[in-house]
Amino acid sequence: MIFQKLTRGRLVSLFALAALILLGACSSQSEPVVVIAQVSDATLTIEDLRNQVPDQVLNGAGQQELLEYVNQWMRSELLYQAAQDMGYGSDSRVERRAKQTRRDIIIDVFLEDELDMRPYISDREISSYYQNNQTSFTRAEAEILAEILWFEDAPHAAMARGALNDGRTFSEVAVDSAFGIVATNLESRYFSRIELGDGLGDAVFGVREGTLSRPVQVDDSYVLIQVVDRQEAGSVRSMAEVSDEIVMRLTSDLWDMKLDELLSRLLDHTDVSINIEAGLDALGGEILP
Repeated sequence: MIFQKLTRGRLVSLFALAALILLGACSSQSEPVVVIAQVSDATLTIEDLRNQVPDQVLNGAGQQELLEYVNQWMRSELLYQAAQDMGYGSDSRVERRAKQTRRDIIIDVFLEDELDMRPYISDREISSYYQNNQTSFTRAEAEILAEILWFEDAPHAAMARGALNDGRTFSEVAVDSAFGIVATNLESRYFSRIELGDGLGDAVFGVREGTLSRPVQVDDSYVLIQVVDRQEAGSVRSMAEVSDEIVMRLTSDLWDMKLDELLSRLLDHTDVSINIEAGLDALGGEILP
């Protein structure tokens, strides 16, 4: 195991080493106990990371995201240890909040089991909801579906443009390290000008549908843009575009219904009383007619 004292001058080397250890451990079959970072006697291990970060986030994380999490953990641990040393662990405010937090967590876990937070929504239900609620999926402003590549400089962008004109796809160019690409957007979703921001929004909305732009400078990078489709304000989003949103709406509605049913069952078998007058008297309040 490798331990380093966390001093200001050694943070960068620690994070770089942590990333190498972490990436190696994630690919290891033996799952050894690997310490990523340490603050005094407190340690952050691979197992801690997997317990604290959702799998869908951790599985898609790159080195920079993991380093940011390690940095966040380190700062939190430094503050926690300082507060403990000053006696805040026995502060009555901490105890009250800890009790409330534990109560909320117990309720959350109970509801996850009782209400089944992932109900199955059928394709028929999605289609029916879409047909009956199309007006709620109307675009308030024009939106564009575009493929975008960001480059570190203009020469790399020009070289990539030549490859695209020769028949290579955006996806093929995006994974070729020779082009110096710093970011990509190949999502099959529509964006409004506001979502894209002033510089990029102006660049994207200035490209004609079906054409490939010349390298355009946006902030400190250069971009290539290909507009796949454009939809004007007032048009209705397709069912494919909004199916995830529909599932979320239906899931939320079903969750609310099941919660109401659960509370109704609990009320039928539990003695419950409310005395608003006593509460107002104790607080010196006034009962309104």
